[in-house]
Amino acid sequence: MMKKILAAVDGSDHAWKALNLAADMAKLHGAELVILHVVPYEDVPEALRQFAEVEHVPLEEERARYQYAKALSDGLTRQAEAWVRSNGLTAVSAHAAEGKAADVILEFAKNEAADTIVLGSRGVGYVSGMLLGSVSHKVANLADVTCVVVK
Repeated sequence: MMKKILAAVDGSDHAWKALNLAADMAKLHGAELVILHVVPYEDVPEALRQFAEVEHVPLEEERARYQYAKALSDGLTRQAEAWVRSNGLTAVSAHAAEGKAADVILEFAKNEAADTIVLGSRGVGYVSGMLLGSVSHKVANLADVTCVVVK
């Protein structure tokens, strides 16, 4: 029995299909739906900070790009939650987090006690996915719970 479903979204067509499936699953099982979007952000490495200081290169541009991505992420999660609610699901919440997508999804699922993760795959292919470390491959292989990858 599914009680809490985590739907990871990134704004892609595959993610919207995954969200649609996750919402249907939540309705069918009377489960709570948790929507998550991960803003890909990492702190600037110390070596780069030192280089920027020596070369008098401001790092504010990098921070501004992050803030812009965060604002888009907040908008995406609000849009996804509103769409799910408009389709009759009331036990839903939406969140944005930052970091490496696969790692954040896995940690968030654990912290939220999700028993199912649903996410889209952009379909880069098996070899490319293995070489590039696609988010869906990593989550599907490392998740401790049921994982549904939607194409």
